[in-house]
Amino acid sequence: MLLASWGLEDVDHVFTDNDYHTLTNYKAFSQFMRPLIAKKNPKIPMSKMMTILGAKWREFSANNPFKSSPAAVAAAAAAAAAAVAEQVTLPASASVPQAMPIRRAKTKEGKGPGHKKPSKSTRVSEPKKKPGKKKMTLLKIKLGGVKRKAGSSSEEMEPPEVSDMEDSSVHSSSAPSDSSGRVKRKRGRPAGKKKKKGKVWRVVVEEGISAGEGYETDHQDYCEVCQQGGEIILCDTCPRAYHLVCLEPELERAPQGNWSCPHCEKEGIQWEAKELEDEELEEPTRRDRREEEDDHMEFCRVCKDGGELLCCDACVSSYHIHCLNPPLPDIPHGEWLCPRCTCPRLKGRVQKILHWRWGVPPEGVPLPQLPDAASDQEPTRSLQGRSEREFFVKWSGMSYWHCSWITELQLEIFHTVMYRNFQRKNDMDEPPPFDYGSGEDEGKSEKSKNAEYSDLEERFYRYGIKAEWMSIQRIINHSLDKKGIYRYLVKWRDLSYDQSTWEEDSMKLPDYHYHKELYWRHRELIMGESSSCPSKFKRNHKESYINDVPRSPTNDPTVKYEAQPPFVSSTGGTLHMYQLEGLNWLRFSWAQGTDTILADEMGLGKTIQTIVFLHSLYKEGHTRGPFLVSAPLSTIINWEREFQMWAPGFYVVTYTGDKDSRAMIRENEFSYQDNVMKGGKKAFKMKAQAQVKFHVLLTSYELITIDQAALGSIRWACLVVDEAHRLKNNQSKFFRVLNGYQIDYKLLLTGTPLQNNLEELFHLLNFLTPERFNNLEGFLEEFADISKEDQIKKLHDLLGPHMLRRLKADVFKNMPAKTELIVRVELSPMQKKYYKFILTRNFEALNSRGGGNQVSLLNIMMDLKKCCNHPYLFPVAAMESPKLPTGAYEGGALIKSSGKLLLLQKMLRKLHEQGHRVLIFSQMTKMLDLLEDFLDYELYKYERIDGGVTGALRQEAIDRFNGGYI
Repeated sequence: MLLASWGLEDVDHVFTDNDYHTLTNYKAFSQFMRPLIAKKNPKIPMSKMMTILGAKWREFSANNPFKSSPAAVAAAAAAAAAAVAEQVTLPASASVPQAMPIRRAKTKEGKGPGHKKPSKSTRVSEPKKKPGKKKMTLLKIKLGGVKRKAGSSSEEMEPPEVSDMEDSSVHSSSAPSDSSGRVKRKRGRPAGKKKKKGKVWRVVVEEGISAGEGYETDHQDYCEVCQQGGEIILCDTCPRAYHLVCLEPELERAPQGNWSCPHCEKEGIQWEAKELEDEELEEPTRRDRREEEDDHMEFCRVCKDGGELLCCDACVSSYHIHCLNPPLPDIPHGEWLCPRCTCPRLKGRVQKILHWRWGVPPEGVPLPQLPDAASDQEPTRSLQGRSEREFFVKWSGMSYWHCSWITELQLEIFHTVMYRNFQRKNDMDEPPPFDYGSGEDEGKSEKSKNAEYSDLEERFYRYGIKAEWMSIQRIINHSLDKKGIYRYLVKWRDLSYDQSTWEEDSMKLPDYHYHKELYWRHRELIMGESSSCPSKFKRNHKESYINDVPRSPTNDPTVKYEAQPPFVSSTGGTLHMYQLEGLNWLRFSWAQGTDTILADEMGLGKTIQTIVFLHSLYKEGHTRGPFLVSAPLSTIINWEREFQMWAPGFYVVTYTGDKDSRAMIRENEFSYQDNVMKGGKKAFKMKAQAQVKFHVLLTSYELITIDQAALGSIRWACLVVDEAHRLKNNQSKFFRVLNGYQIDYKLLLTGTPLQNNLEELFHLLNFLTPERFNNLEGFLEEFADISKEDQIKKLHDLLGPHMLRRLKADVFKNMPAKTELIVRVELSPMQKKYYKFILTRNFEALNSRGGGNQVSLLNIMMDLKKCCNHPYLFPVAAMESPKLPTGAYEGGALIKSSGKLLLLQKMLRKLHEQGHRVLIFSQMTKMLDLLEDFLDYELYKYERIDGGVTGALRQEAIDRFNGGYI
């Protein structure tokens, strides 16, 4: 019936008397019948095989004609025990395999942030408390019979299949026994052989956890009744063991708890609680060991509180389920990883944080449907997530086009120090206001005209990114990978060279294709090759000034220009006549080999004349450079703009910045050839035969000296020194280092060639032509009395070939004269009071008792000037003045305290109504601070330029003022 219900084929075998005498135990019967059943049913599962063998054995035992014999009785008992064991071992429905249950995620009871885990020594010394509830069951399993002597008989050796089956049966039966607390059982062997002390291992089995190692016991490994082995239960008060079916009455399942055999009960031997007490006392130790092994945090990582915590399976983090984002309705099943372990990695290293905002809350996890809910009932609402901060970051080694948003968790994990510093310096409750890098007013006007600008403003500009930082200035290098894909090294406007970035050829950037054309055309012009140039850039350039430059001179530089040359007119600019004369004079001097000093008065355009002169030499084929221009750092930006305006065909490189920027320039801007100079932050000489990439190199006085090794190894066609009074001392390092450079022609620019004495003029001439001007003492003696008319004429004749100087009065005869209007203003009452304090030398009234800046009255005239400007320039008046919560001076009191500010207030209101822009000069920076508070109070926009505003910031302020954006 059993085989038919399972759809298996039965084994037709007729047992003989010999079989009944031979197959006296279940083991022998199993070895005999198993191959027959497997032959008929090759794919029979092991569980069904064992069930069928048990049924066949019971049928065989019932039909045994010799069942009255002791051997038959023992065999029947063993068969019954085996059948019971199979029923316990096998699942209720053997035909349907049960799936393994999915465990729930790890949880623990956190003790809060103040809890510290005790050390091992502390746990040993702690008193052992008796637990209220027993959580484990001790299972005794017989593991003997594995090692056999070589001389043992074959009957003692079990087949591998049976042994495997029995072991698996024991373990599978042990799994449910620990949860129910049943009596301990083991697998025994028959008692026919010599009795030996078998090793029975006491194994601790936790719920859902397999058995581990334990200690030995001396229980017998066969049934006390039938003297057979099999699965037996152990007495807790003596070494005896029994089959369940051999007990009177017969037991269907192992009893729970501790159990004493019938012999012990008959003798009155009672089970003692000492063993249980020992076992229960062992429980805290095991629990402490588990706690010691559990390294998870004792508090929630979010709220820093204890309680029931959800533990991550990959790290030590713990969380409340309601502190997660979004919150979880219940403990999840299976392995669970915390948000930190599942946080996606960043695409690079964050260079700086530009902005932050509150992000969109994540979608909530829906609550589970109630079991008794109606089918048409609306679904339960989900637990809503909360908004978290997002940070707009600039990536290191990437341009501002790649700026993107990252989560707060990503920043905290991968850039902990940066995140903490940002938290400490910024308000983390309210996002900062938008910072329009190019000016809010300028952005609004451009946004209304250009839709593309509007998109960029939404993505980048309002987070403090200037439009210039995303505009290509030039491409300085390229690379070609194995796949034939080009990448370009881009120099961005208003950013230093060390912030140049590599961009893919397919990157969509404004004017990207145009700048790639310029790069390849200039490379072909310098290197004379186009083999590496992509086909789409060959002979496809639009700009006429990039076309091939004549290899030989096209005209005589001694011939004057009667009109403005075409290469100047093509720029859209117009030279004044005196500037055209200066150009002709410079060209003639260059042709004669005479080094010169252009000494025009300030404001007459020495920079423009110099640039047009250098450009004319290049365009007419007289020289291809390179030209070295040394100027003050504050004027470098102006030189760049003038070169871009008057000589667009020049490749101008600005050699300034820190060591990283200069190393980038030397590596990528000095030559198109590879390995012409050693790399690194230290400057090395350039190879003699290397082709220079640039036409003009702009640099400062200091770098002429610092990077002498690199710059001094280049042969310069012309040197231009702006503000040449730096050369008026021949003992200066700049003078001595520059004298060692290889220079073909020298041009000095200065507005004051003769400022103090003739010695300074001699040093300028000595730098120009040391062969002619090399005797300082003779020069000073010759022109000792410069007031004499003949000496003045002689000096003019001496300087004539070398110096050209014009004054504004000479060239701009129609220019209106400067009008100076002095307005006398009455002192305010506070100014009069402090004026008297100064005249009477009242130190107590002028100085505060708290210390700080004290008025010494050593220079009374300067103190009176300060008083006439504003009394708040004195410490006592500044301390007693009313202030706003921001620390600024209150506007009304600030204006009433100074007669000058009262007049300035009236003047500015009139000028503002007429649309004028105003320049205000002051000799005191503290007075500029007061003027800032005054202008803020009057709601005027302004720009401040003082000695602390240099370089690019100064030029940007000038541009904003001239552009009308203030």
